[in-house]
Amino acid sequence: MHKKSGFFLVDKPVGRTSFSVCAQIRKKFGIKKVGHTGTLDPFATGLLVVAMGKCTKFIPFLEKAKKSYTTTIILGQTSETLDTEAQIITDEKGIGCLLQKTKDKKTLADAIQKILLEQFTGKIRQTPPKYSALKINGKKMCDLARAGKEFEIKERDAEVVLIELISVEIFADTIAVTLDLVVAAGFYVRSFARDLALALGTIGLCRDLRRTKVAHLNIEDAEAVDFLTEPIDPQFILTNMSTREIPLGRVQDFVAGRAFPFNGVNGEKFLVVVGGNTIGLGEMISGMLQPRAVM
Repeated sequence: MHKKSGFFLVDKPVGRTSFSVCAQIRKKFGIKKVGHTGTLDPFATGLLVVAMGKCTKFIPFLEKAKKSYTTTIILGQTSETLDTEAQIITDEKGIGCLLQKTKDKKTLADAIQKILLEQFTGKIRQTPPKYSALKINGKKMCDLARAGKEFEIKERDAEVVLIELISVEIFADTIAVTLDLVVAAGFYVRSFARDLALALGTIGLCRDLRRTKVAHLNIEDAEAVDFLTEPIDPQFILTNMSTREIPLGRVQDFVAGRAFPFNGVNGEKFLVVVGGNTIGLGEMISGMLQPRAVM
């Protein structure tokens, strides 16, 4: 594997954009190609999977991975960005009505749990936040919103794989709801905060958001961006893919993109390794190993 190719598991701090983290890695290692497998908003923290060099070719294999989050949603407050990065709007009346109906913390928690099960489990429909990196006619919605442009936001399919209510805290004019979520790619936690609040008769925003997993990759194995040293070989990141060693005599063929005879099942895709290091992705086609991505 090229010494400047590989993956990093970064624990993104609050206040940093995913782009700025990639820019720091680009500068630190002196390499142009750096990308991530899924944006984290500036207010969010947690696991950012970053690919460097020729490993950027493998980003599509993780972009659709399930992601896990811990989040705290504030009921009774919202903002234009659905987080704490913009001016806060309050709804004391809505919170008052909600507390009057539920009376105590246990009843409130039961009501929230019921709505989570009935409306936010499995496949759902979701309208993305106006301030997001989704593009309309090639332009990011967040840039259009900041420029004061009007545009239509369409509902999208989303999926909640697992949802667990961790705690409910009642304050003078707000309620803090902390949850663990496992969701399919393309899910917006800020939209979920808004929609959960609406289902409870009030407004809501996402106060805290921490990504804890991407597929099997865990935040516990991540490092601060300032302390990154050696990139991780893709075989330790893309563990759902098998690895196959090829003879040294076939390395030039593989690197040149030339197919060659190899034992395997037709249509099988796997990481190709030499001497324990990944050199690319191959696919079996009619008894031949066809290079699909070369590092």
